[in-house]
Amino acid sequence: MKKITTIVLFAILMLTTGYAKDWRWQVGPNLSFTYPFEKYANAQTLGEGLGAKIIYNLGYNEWLNPRLDFIYLSYGSDRNSLPGNPYYVVETRNESFQLSTGLHIAKPKGIVRYYLAPLAGVFNYRSVVSDQSLYLYTGYQYSDTRGSQWKWGARVQGGFLFDIGLGPLLDIGFTYQRIFNIETQRDDGSSYRADAEDFMLSLGILIFAK
Repeated sequence: MKKITTIVLFAILMLTTGYAKDWRWQVGPNLSFTYPFEKYANAQTLGEGLGAKIIYNLGYNEWLNPRLDFIYLSYGSDRNSLPGNPYYVVETRNESFQLSTGLHIAKPKGIVRYYLAPLAGVFNYRSVVSDQSLYLYTGYQYSDTRGSQWKWGARVQGGFLFDIGLGPLLDIGFTYQRIFNIETQRDDGSSYRADAEDFMLSLGILIFAK
């Protein structure tokens, strides 16, 4: 966490101009928290992670500009030992990588600003199984990726930006997203395909950069 904080502060010092009229790029690191409406794929619990939005100023319309989003989410992990061998520990981590692009429609000025962003992209869900006991005794990390699937998805984000006079804007975003045709395993070993829905909350900052 200290390393992440240091990187964010360094980025602010290097990129911030303090004047919205001079910006060519906006970079927005954030913390993301997602709530799946139902259990699906490897998203069985609440997810949390890191994200970033990148907005490019086309130069002729302050209200409407292209945007790119990256998000990594972790849906928790389970640690289990083999029956009869409590020293052999296996950890299963459920995670997601999400990449989407679209338009950023925003009020460009004011102490409180609002925005709306329709986005679409690709979403990956997977489980990563690692042998913790092997790492403990040998120093090598063995891991195996299971159930990985790439799916198309769409999301709509709305939010508010707050100018507190320090250059970067505080950013609070609310997102509804739908991921299409995800394959989910039932407890009996069978599977089915269906669309999945999430609600996401993001908290971060938006940095103006030349």
